[in-house]
Amino acid sequence: MATPTQVPTKVPQEPDPFYYDYDTVQTVGMTLATILFLLGILIIISKKVKCRKADSGSESPTCKSCKSELPSSAPGGGGV
Repeated sequence: MATPTQVPTKVPQEPDPFYYDYDTVQTVGMTLATILFLLGILIIISKKVKCRKADSGSESPTCKSCKSELPSSAPGGGGV
């Protein structure tokens, strides 16, 4: 118990470790979500355009290069 003649000492306040700047967290989260969403769409579209089969039966050179990368599509019914 403090008497009127004693001056109470002030303890330095530490910052609260559970304080969050929610505006910054929301902005960074939405930015990352947008970037990842657009990157996913870009990857999906690039794979469809690269190896899309033509309806007329003639294949484009890009489809031949995609098929040549697969080991099961080698001439002779091939495996490895």
